[in-house]
Amino acid sequence: MDDPRLIIDVAPSGDKAIVTARLGEQPLHVDTIDLRSAAARKRFTKSLCSKASAVDPEAIEAELLALAAKPIAPAADAAPEIDASRIVRPERFILPEVSGLTVPTVAMRDGKPAGRWMLYLRWADGRREAIPPPPSVGIGGRAVFIHPEPAPPAINMPCGWSADARERWLEGEPAPDPAEVFKAVCERIAYYLDFPGDKAPGTTATLATWVLLTYCYPAWPAVPYLYFGGTKGSGKTTAFGVLERMAFRAFSSSNLTAAALFRTLHNQGGTLLFDEAERLRQSNDPAVGEVCSMLLAGYKRGGQATRLEPVGDAFRVTSFSVFGPKALACIAGLPAALASRCITVLMLRAAPSSPKPRRRIDAEPGRWQSVRDDLHALALEHGDTWLALANRDDVCPPMSGRDFELWQPLLALAAWLESHGARGLLGLMQQHAMQTIEAAADDGTFEPDAVLLNILADAVRAGERLTASDILATAQEREPSTFRTWTPQGVARRLQYYGIPPATKVSGRREYRDVTPEHLRQIEIAHGIDLDCDDAR
Repeated sequence: MDDPRLIIDVAPSGDKAIVTARLGEQPLHVDTIDLRSAAARKRFTKSLCSKASAVDPEAIEAELLALAAKPIAPAADAAPEIDASRIVRPERFILPEVSGLTVPTVAMRDGKPAGRWMLYLRWADGRREAIPPPPSVGIGGRAVFIHPEPAPPAINMPCGWSADARERWLEGEPAPDPAEVFKAVCERIAYYLDFPGDKAPGTTATLATWVLLTYCYPAWPAVPYLYFGGTKGSGKTTAFGVLERMAFRAFSSSNLTAAALFRTLHNQGGTLLFDEAERLRQSNDPAVGEVCSMLLAGYKRGGQATRLEPVGDAFRVTSFSVFGPKALACIAGLPAALASRCITVLMLRAAPSSPKPRRRIDAEPGRWQSVRDDLHALALEHGDTWLALANRDDVCPPMSGRDFELWQPLLALAAWLESHGARGLLGLMQQHAMQTIEAAADDGTFEPDAVLLNILADAVRAGERLTASDILATAQEREPSTFRTWTPQGVARRLQYYGIPPATKVSGRREYRDVTPEHLRQIEIAHGIDLDCDDAR
């Protein structure tokens, strides 16, 4: 070779070899390759030459070919221990030195279209590149291993990040403005979804920051789930449609088996949208128990689902990585343990005059694509920022440990977006977080709403004036297990969601004196809750 100081070392790694090229003690390039593969040797040589232009590629190829012909002597310690932080997921990883994500693409192979993954990297020095995902990446003289190696994507798997946008990014297009990207996400949400009155701005901002979080969640030790609850026709499916078109590598599921979910999340990662989650309450169904176990484990980094897999005549314990953002939707509510991992989004039927339910969600594919392109570029460009935000504890108002765990990622992102021009965002979301936490403290389901509203409707028909305490006492008589932990304040908040006028203080009692049959009829029309309004006087 031209430079006598250039040394190539090899060490065994299964049926492959860890190949290190160094100048003296300074590593230049590290990769795990099959030395018997000409393509692998060429890839190693190309990467090495891109980092050391004086290296002779032909000499390197000859050296690698010679090494391939020799048995690789095992190291003194054939199985050295490595730091777990040196193993990263292929779909998205964030390290101080480099931010990376893979996208599915389609290329011609043997005259036919075939799916392939491409890894896009943004280095701390500003360098951008796209490469086929290697088994490992050399960073600062050490190898960072990419695991698991995903199976080739299906040719019809959505790419998310368009080819034109990726090419512009590689050519040096400036990173998108964070506040403008956030604004675009909010506009898409608000264009299709109605939320309860004064809760709309906070709910929209929460969903928008959660969408951004799906692109950078590996920086955090835990990721909040979203729970969309509400009556039939309240927009839950539309909400999932909106998220599916913006969240990172989103895929929907309502009837996949537990095994299919484990394997899909382990193989390709991404954002799970789990609709019709009512079945998760069927605690006596073993298949449902497996899905619940996966969801309970998957909100924390390192969360795994474990199964016994057949190997010949025996079985082997196999773990599947299931960590990542997830959203769930149903009418009947979630099991308590799962609800505690969720930020609740209350959905109500849109008013009959609202144009939103009639809007076609795929009428503007170009706008969806533009938002996704900007989100991918934003996520890659600010890897070091996500790592810093994950350590901020000054963005949350006083709250419990679990609530802090759920809200800190979103509030940290809100603080960062506010510093880039989204004025007032952090305060808005802090207020919304506390309101959501207070409401969730009473109950995480929506079946009780009909009970409360019917008690109030009965009182209106009878000419009675009840307080929130009166309504709660009647509810506890009818369904003691459901309302055991409720408070009068929780009853008042829930009724307020449906537009019930506030109680009026009379002789020391706060009574619902201004509720009319017309109020009840409007609730029936808007939310599909039967209140027997035909009999109301």
